[in-house]
Amino acid sequence: MPKKILFVTSFPPFPMDRSGGGIRSRLLLDALAECGQVSIFYLNYRGADHDLQKIPGSPFGNGTLLLSESVLIPGHGSGKVGAYAAKAFDFVAGRGMAAAGLRVSKEARRLMGEMIDRGDVDLVVGRLSRPTAVAGLLEERRVPLIVDADDWEPSRTIAQIRATPAHNVPLRIFLRRYLQGSQALGDRLLERADHVWLASEADTSMLARPNVTTLPNLPLAKAGESIAPLDRSARDSKTLFAVGQWSRSQNSDGMKWFLRNVWPLLVERMPEVELRISGDTPEALAREWRALPNVRPLGFVDDLRAEYDKAALVAAPITWGGGTKIKVLEALAYGRVPVGPDHAFDGLADVSSIQAIAAVENDPARTAETIASLLDDPQARHAREVAAVEYYRENYSVAAFNRHVRNTVEQVVGLE
Repeated sequence: MPKKILFVTSFPPFPMDRSGGGIRSRLLLDALAECGQVSIFYLNYRGADHDLQKIPGSPFGNGTLLLSESVLIPGHGSGKVGAYAAKAFDFVAGRGMAAAGLRVSKEARRLMGEMIDRGDVDLVVGRLSRPTAVAGLLEERRVPLIVDADDWEPSRTIAQIRATPAHNVPLRIFLRRYLQGSQALGDRLLERADHVWLASEADTSMLARPNVTTLPNLPLAKAGESIAPLDRSARDSKTLFAVGQWSRSQNSDGMKWFLRNVWPLLVERMPEVELRISGDTPEALAREWRALPNVRPLGFVDDLRAEYDKAALVAAPITWGGGTKIKVLEALAYGRVPVGPDHAFDGLADVSSIQAIAAVENDPARTAETIASLLDDPQARHAREVAAVEYYRENYSVAAFNRHVRNTVEQVVGLE
């Protein structure tokens, strides 16, 4: 009889959610479906009107995916003010994970317990550290647990502290307090989980535990298939492309740094350069960016292939955030050279090869100089583009991803 796997997530899968988190959820669900019968326990942070089964084209509505339970997380709905007040108190006075603003959902814990008592669950796979904790899965281990912690909290928070200017004292104080909770969450996760997947080779090496392995992020094309590389970029292209969910601070903080510190230097050196920015963008931010010279906020773009095709380079100004950076991998898969600070490439496989492919620079002046040099030298750029595709093919594939998932499940619970 196939294993009954419960997938606990706050990310609807791609293409319902077109973020990197949605893509990873899609990949995991597909891989787990090869191991057993998968049902989904959804932690709804998006509000009471967010019904997964009623979204047009939903795989939950047509029966492709089985939704076992959906739980509205406190702080989203009628109890919003009280929930935030409780979290604020925990943050100031609480210990352990409470310092990171984490509280277990009583409703999620109750429903989870009932499912386990009925024998409906042989294995739980928690998608991300925080939802796993909120669902109560780190309190008592009653069934085997695998946690997909590609948001590995300690390194994510440390990176955010490093990216915060020294003069922003209130935010740095807040983040250092938050780090206490992040470290407590990480410790509890390592203590309770049978196996932990991280997306970053750097984090896996640092922890050096036999039950912690790297399951890398992978990008997908529009229809959910693997990305086919493009032809070489146009020799005369002076276009940079960037894509992200700009409502998320880990994305917008980096782009703000790039536009404030790098872009003016580049435009001064090369007035014809253009930056095209794709992705959902808050209107105030889009208006601010649109006012800058040669910056084109595009909003949501359904098919990114045409934009990557126009681009000579891909801007990846990621200054903090956990896991492997999905948009860097996407650029490499398409055969385009990503440009960004070293944090954007943190955790990738074979770091020495990446240094020879990508333009990795932390200093704004050197970043602008490197971009201008690659735009002016199509031959050097094209050589890096070929190397980008080769690197991606050698280190990342859906087949390898699925194999790693299956091997882990087999180690934890066995397969019939």
